[in-house]
Amino acid sequence: MRKFNCDAICIGEGEHTLVELLGFIEQGKNLRGVKGIAFLDEDGKFVLNDARPLIADINAISIPAYDMFPIDHYSLIRFPNMSRNERAMPILSGRGCTFKCNFCYRMDKGFRPRRAEGIIEEVRLLVDNYNINYIIFSDELLMSSTKRTHELCEIFIRAGLNFKWSCNGRLNFAKKELLELMKRAGCVFINYGIESVNDTVLKKMNKSLTVSQITDGIEATLKAGISPGFNIIFGNIDEDAECLKNGVNFLLKYDDFKQQRNIRPVTPYPGSPLFDYAVNKGLIRDIEDFYENKHTNSDLLTVNFTNMTDEEYYTELYQANKILLDNYSNNLHKTNDLTLCKLYKENNIEFRGFRHT
Repeated sequence: MRKFNCDAICIGEGEHTLVELLGFIEQGKNLRGVKGIAFLDEDGKFVLNDARPLIADINAISIPAYDMFPIDHYSLIRFPNMSRNERAMPILSGRGCTFKCNFCYRMDKGFRPRRAEGIIEEVRLLVDNYNINYIIFSDELLMSSTKRTHELCEIFIRAGLNFKWSCNGRLNFAKKELLELMKRAGCVFINYGIESVNDTVLKKMNKSLTVSQITDGIEATLKAGISPGFNIIFGNIDEDAECLKNGVNFLLKYDDFKQQRNIRPVTPYPGSPLFDYAVNKGLIRDIEDFYENKHTNSDLLTVNFTNMTDEEYYTELYQANKILLDNYSNNLHKTNDLTLCKLYKENNIEFRGFRHT
């Protein structure tokens, strides 16, 4: 708070906390009565109030006041499998995640889904009022279960809004029948947390996935006509160069080039089990040490959990990402060449320039 010169901060969900905080400020009341905030008092002393309970019914939260935002600006966000003339908007289908990966930090426990009817109401508003035709479900895990994903897809189809959408998913739920239904409901991209292509490492991560599940899920996703997002990190506890090589080979085999992908270092964010492990091992002193000294860039090592030296680690990661970026660039070159051929040799009247939008 002192570093960023904050008067007060909301911790966790802010919908109720912020309104109450503003009311206390307007009335000149002591901020110690507001749950879910930290602040510096009149003497500059740090005060951490009691936590605010989670909003039990997130369906009671109103739809965002989209009319107060420049939607024509925000809708220009680009996502996989969007055409140049499509307009996108991110929304939430729920809050939280029930899985407990060792590198993941979250303030809230459990998963609280929105009702499908409320989601469709928000989508309909965006479609009808702002010509949005691509929805980015940006919450941690729309595919929180097979049952819920199935129900959402059925309602999306019945609504007849004909919008494309993407989401974050789990590969243990990525089965043929569900993926085909998601495709019919308009899904064009599922972002998956693969993290590693090594069963021992996945177990240490507490990922609740196996390499077999990952492979089967990615193949089923591609077969259903949906693009998968490949998220792989490197440097978790006792990972070695062979684990990194497995990740590179996996991406080379299955990447459909709808997103540029590279492999990044794992980061033990404060609040995650991996952070606690690092502290217990003497690799990080505390949260201040993490932010002030260790975590300088998300693409650089914060803590080296491997048996390699930092120099060896960076050499391996350099080679891995060079292979991946060269492969992506070569594919992009081929795609651009094909576009030029269609434009000038076949007089493609649909071409609208080499630009994102």
